Amino acid sequence: MIIDSHLHLWVNDPVRYPWSPIGGYIPKTEAPLAHYLEVMDANGVDGAVFVQPTPYGWDNSYLLECKQSAPAKFKAVVLVDPLSDQAAESLERLVVDGADGLRINLHLQPLEKWQDSAFSQLWVRCVALDLPVCLQLTPEHLPFVGQLAAEYPTRIILDHLARPKVGSVPEDDAFHALLHLAEQPNICVKLSGMNYYSAQSAPYRDTWQLLQAVKESFGAERCLWGSDFPFVEEHWSYRENLDIIRNELGFSDQDLDWVLGRTAKSIWWKA
Repeated sequence: MIIDSHLHLWVNDPVRYPWSPIGGYIPKTEAPLAHYLEVMDANGVDGAVFVQPTPYGWDNSYLLECKQSAPAKFKAVVLVDPLSDQAAESLERLVVDGADGLRINLHLQPLEKWQDSAFSQLWVRCVALDLPVCLQLTPEHLPFVGQLAAEYPTRIILDHLARPKVGSVPEDDAFHALLHLAEQPNICVKLSGMNYYSAQSAPYRDTWQLLQAVKESFGAERCLWGSDFPFVEEHWSYRENLDIIRNELGFSDQDLDWVLGRTAKSIWWKA
């Protein structure tokens, strides 16, 4: 089984799905579900985890509609305003509507912003709902993530290898801080987004040693592959991205069973 644990979908229909960007980005092209279904079929992908893109802000309508088109095959990771006093209640309503996880973009605010009672209550609600939390972050957030993992016993997934600095090597102190988080049993890492931290062009060979180091530290059962569709198609190839994971990193068949599907299944398809 192959599960794509990280991809984004959107359409250019601002009447039905208005843009409300929280990261300053509004796409110029579309990434509709219909196109992704073709990509899935072409690459033998069995399931997918849709992650709410920042251009829609807190309006998860299109994401949840896509998920409900095949709820046994798809899962949805939503956004709420994590610093709002209504964040926990908003999340609970979204779970009723079909949400399967929460994403928090830690990198969009300075660290001191996250020392907030509403943010703490949001985490308490995630624990109560047994809801996985995906974090987009940068290395300076890693100590804070360690605190969150120790305090809130819910599954935490670090997007894009926690976005190491461009050109990082496994020996760097900042990267060691990521590997050190393997001591927290509720933290998993997405092997995704290589272009964000590579100093090279595709296939981003300088990141392969980072992916290997994370797998060795966390174990394959806490690592999961994500394509970062549609961005992967803008600068590389969905198929080549998947082939690198399968064929170039030296992962055993047992490792690949976890990384390419079983880890994601254990998080989002528990039944």
